[in-house]
Order: sequence, then structure tokens, then C-alpha cells
Amino acid sequence: MFAPVEVLGISSPNRIMASPTMENQADTDGTVTPALIRRYTTLARQSVGTILVESAYVARQGRMHQTQLGISEEKHLEGLGQLVERVKQEGAAIGIRLSHAGAKTSEELSGEYPVAPSVINFGRDFDSSREFDEGDCEEIILHFIHAAERAEEVGMDFVEINGGDQLLLDQCLSVKFNSRDDGYGPDSIANRMRLATEIVQGIRNRESVHIPIAYYFSVMDKVEDGFTPKDLAATIRVLKKSGVDILHPITVHALNHCFEREKTLIEWTVRSFKHPQIMEGNIKSPQLLQEAGELNIADWYVMDRSIFARPQWFAFLKRKLIT
Repeated sequence: MFAPVEVLGISSPNRIMASPTMENQADTDGTVTPALIRRYTTLARQSVGTILVESAYVARQGRMHQTQLGISEEKHLEGLGQLVERVKQEGAAIGIRLSHAGAKTSEELSGEYPVAPSVINFGRDFDSSREFDEGDCEEIILHFIHAAERAEEVGMDFVEINGGDQLLLDQCLSVKFNSRDDGYGPDSIANRMRLATEIVQGIRNRESVHIPIAYYFSVMDKVEDGFTPKDLAATIRVLKKSGVDILHPITVHALNHCFEREKTLIEWTVRSFKHPQIMEGNIKSPQLLQEAGELNIADWYVMDRSIFARPQWFAFLKRKLIT
């Protein structure tokens, strides 16, 4: 847990990962600010082994917040490069989460009406989306590819595709939001995951991108809509086939049993994905971290941000787990 580790070329001083919460401390044009650099370098200095930078929009069309971090334009490169340099100076590894809001935005924020798998309205702060077409998909795929290229250019150790948080790719997977009647529709997991897998394949096939690709997703919010262990296995199968290197499943409590069976989510996912995994879900105490580690499945453990508020938290965790 606390020893240096290398996974897929990502060298970290330990297996602790900082939760990529939305800090919304970027400038209004998406560029990195001194506050954002301070936030992540402080975590690295406090002994977080791997920093996963918050959701960065891959296109203005997919921007969620006025001060959300961007990775959609060349002007974002300088600040991102400085962030990477400062974090690595503190000894941590660093990756970035790539996101597209889908229907979770507005014309005011994105400069155009939102696009999504179907017509969706998340409430008064958002505009109703229009259904994306083939041309939209091609553009979205290119946006993610170019964002991954920028991440590699500035020195990120890996990229993570955001397939959760009820954003675009999560909207595609959810039968609650996806009511299409074409190859991206809800008839099969392969269809619902088609845009996600096309994005991963596009990045994987790009000669300029060599860093690992992680995929972040949630399934437990879909169980009430009929999502089953077979659906989970099918989801992982298409992700693995498309070229995903690292799986990052998220649940409310990482150690809770899923699908009303005696298995945690990561115990379900490892059945179909024998590659590196990130474990996340309310891990905020030494006891929970120890129990998670005893499963001997994950390569990284995302600590709840509350633990980092404790003075000398790393020494505290290390002392409690080793003793």
C-alpha cells in the first residue's frame, strides 16, 4: 500500500490516489490557475501517490461549469504543463479525466444547445438537449482524441475517460436517458457503449498517444432500471476489447455488496477484467483502507477527500495499517 509501485509504466510512491472532485478553480476560459496548481501540489506534497485531475472538458460544447478546467484548445497547454511539472516535482504521478457534459450543460455555458443520446432536460439550470447524429459523434470522438494528445504532450501519465457522473457517456449507457432507435440505442450494452468504445478505439489507434487509458463508470445507479451482473460483464467486455487499460468503477461504498450478492463491485469487475483497477467509494478511514487492501484486487485506492483534511494524514494511515 505504501511502497513505491509501477503499473503500466505509471510510477507512484504508493497506491493512494486523490479523488478527482470538481474544484472549479480554473479561469473562465478553462486555463489552469495558481489556485488549481496549489491544490494539487499540496496533495502531492502530503504524499498522495497519484493525482487524478478533475474533469476537463474536451470541447466547449461539453463544458459543465463557468470555471471548469479545459483541455480542448492549445491555450490550455501551458497551464496544464506547469501543473504536471509541479506535481511531478513533488514525486507523484498524475493523470487527467476527460469529460463531455452531454445534456448537463446549457447554451450559455457551451455556446450551443447541448447534445445527448436523446432529448434530455436535467432541470432549470440546463437547456433541453438535441439528439446527436452521426456527424456529432465523429466530432465528439475527435475532441476526445485531441484531448488525449494534449494530455500526452504536457506529460500526463495517463488519461481517464469519464463514463460516469450522468455526463454524455453515462447518459448513453442509461436506459433512463437513452431512447434512441439506432446503433447507439438501448437495445444492447454494445449499442449503449458504442460511443464510448469508439472514443477509446480512436485514442488507442492514434500513433501520437502512448499513455494508458482508464475508464471511469458507475453501474449501481442503474440497478433499479434493470442493470444486472450480466450487463456489467458485457460492459467490461466491450471496454476491454476497445483498448481500455485501467478500469475505475465507482460505487457509494466500495466495500458494500452489489446486486444483492456477497461480492463488492470490484470483486464483480475483476471477474471480467484482469487488468489494473482503481477502487473508489467512501474509503475514509484506516480500517476501510485495510479491508479494501485485503481484497488484494485494486492497484490504486481512492481516498475520500475528508481524510486529507487531517494533519499528517499519511503518517496516520501508515501507522494504523502497519501496526
